[in-house]
Amino acid sequence: MTRRTDRRGHRARHIFLALALVAAAGCGSRADDGAETESPGLGSFTTDGEAAPSGAVPTPESTMLGDLENPCSGEAAEGEPPADTPGVTADAIRIGVISDKANPTVPLPTVGIEEAVKAFVEFCNAAGGINGRTIELVTYDSQITATDDVTKQACDDDLFALVGSGSVQDQLGIETREACGLPEVAAYSATSARSESADFFQPIPGTRSHFFNVGPCQYMAELYPEAVKKAAIVYTDLPAASVRGEQIRDNCEAEAGFEFLVDVALPFGETNFGPLISQMKSEGIEYFTAVSASSETLSLMREMETQGVELEVIDLGQQYYDPAVAEEAVSEGAYVLTNTVPFAETDITPMLGLYRRYLEEVGAGDDKVSTLGVQAFSAGFLWATAAASLGGDVTRESLVAALEGIHEWDGGGLQMATDPGAGTHNECFLYLRVTDGEFAREFPDEGFECDPAGVVESEQAYEG
Repeated sequence: MTRRTDRRGHRARHIFLALALVAAAGCGSRADDGAETESPGLGSFTTDGEAAPSGAVPTPESTMLGDLENPCSGEAAEGEPPADTPGVTADAIRIGVISDKANPTVPLPTVGIEEAVKAFVEFCNAAGGINGRTIELVTYDSQITATDDVTKQACDDDLFALVGSGSVQDQLGIETREACGLPEVAAYSATSARSESADFFQPIPGTRSHFFNVGPCQYMAELYPEAVKKAAIVYTDLPAASVRGEQIRDNCEAEAGFEFLVDVALPFGETNFGPLISQMKSEGIEYFTAVSASSETLSLMREMETQGVELEVIDLGQQYYDPAVAEEAVSEGAYVLTNTVPFAETDITPMLGLYRRYLEEVGAGDDKVSTLGVQAFSAGFLWATAAASLGGDVTRESLVAALEGIHEWDGGGLQMATDPGAGTHNECFLYLRVTDGEFAREFPDEGFECDPAGVVESEQAYEG
């Protein structure tokens, strides 16, 4: 799916960036009959793989899942696992997933992760499991602040590995996981502490303490060389958001000529945005980015409209790939980053069709479809690919070694191409644009824009 594209000729665009993760809505109940379905805020799509140019939606019997060899099979491997391997018996492999689940007070980008892992397990078991062993899944709700508590539970629950996990405060629980020797193949890492921890892997490596992908910043600077010199960045004062905000500020200034005239860390839960927007107006801000919850950023944008702040660029990150964002009038024309293939391209992406179909199989509704869910689904297959390669040598140590050997990964076509084995920071990006209340692909025309030179190393460590 990677593609390098000439960026010239795209200078008349409005774009938006803020790095976090996503919630989105998805397919309805007509998936099996191939009817066209409206996905609020995400564009229309069809789930009938037979009509898709790239082939049918895979089934458990498929040998290929997009461009990925199906790692799930009922064919037993030779040899027996060591008797003391945690979470492994002759008939089953026991894994766990930790995530912040839905709650009535705080919107979270991690909603849909657990359901995506359930969908992966449902599919893989339908195909026969891992070398004939049924996958058993244990779920844990980290509740934003309880990541360490549930990690302790996971350590006591006889698991082989954590698979597809994701919590907004994942700097918690690292020492606990490392101490009990529990490998993790997560959906994503919110902090560099998590991404750089022992025996940790993810399908789209990012949030590194010394590395940052400046490709999106450079793209913005090419399109809007004057606007980026009158920039504002707002981020929540939680560790993951504030550190990410500092990385964006420092690297975009150093590598793309940005000048952030407004740089504000908002207290978590702040609702009085009037003074901040007044400051932006007095500074003549033309470019705006944020690292925060979608609801908070939308409130900021409404206040801008109220005070008559006219921005040339609003640049939003992956967490804003959310129907609630697209449906807001203040978001029209906004651009949003995504690490995964756009949902509107489900009909030409068999693995997206598989993801959606098996979410439906496990009873997940439209509100559980998200790009973080896609990353969790990809993480499931990354783990399965490594686990299936072990044959009878099913140990945590051999699993880690197998994962370290996987250097090309796109989840069968779900995401940008990465090197999860080495944990190399991702070098690609893709911008969507909010158009008539939906997300449409903006740049590049297909695939992802990828350039290894876009990943820069800094002397300063951005930890958190």
